[in-house]
Amino acid sequence: MKRYLYIMMCLSLLALASCNNRNTKKDPDNYVVESIQEDVVSTEIHQLQTISASSQADFKGRTYDMKVVRRADSTLPIVTDAQGVKYYDNTITLEISTGGRLFANKIFNKNTFASYLEADFLQHSILEGLVFDKVTDDGLMFAASVSYPESDLYVPFHVLVLPNGSLSIDKADLMDDYEPEPEPEQNK
Repeated sequence: MKRYLYIMMCLSLLALASCNNRNTKKDPDNYVVESIQEDVVSTEIHQLQTISASSQADFKGRTYDMKVVRRADSTLPIVTDAQGVKYYDNTITLEISTGGRLFANKIFNKNTFASYLEADFLQHSILEGLVFDKVTDDGLMFAASVSYPESDLYVPFHVLVLPNGSLSIDKADLMDDYEPEPEPEQNK
């Protein structure tokens, strides 16, 4: 009987050892992979794409050729967004000519609009764009924007080029073309 117990105990230990070894074998189908993502801030300085656009408009009997060029400008202070990503700010050149002569030539940066912006927004924003909008009775109207880099948060501006070539800048409403629909009449 002692011998029988001894054999049973050895077989139990052997079975237990083999089961234990099976659980420690590496089976790739039974692993849960945990990814650890660290917040890594790029040391690279990002920049928006260079854009060049040309257009024409007639104003008071003359044809005006307009060219707008946006470029990243490494001479301006670097802008850092809320996530710590760094961007070059932009300069935008506006050239307007008529009858073969230069009518207006202006280089814009976000400081052109600084008097309309809060200091914190100014520090973390870039000059996003300038595009021809329309001809008005007073001159050639352009739309400009200063924004947080690569976001929808921006401040819009109207830039009006007057008949003498000088500029007028005004802060625009975010929805200046918005006209509320009239409320439907209710039957009484």
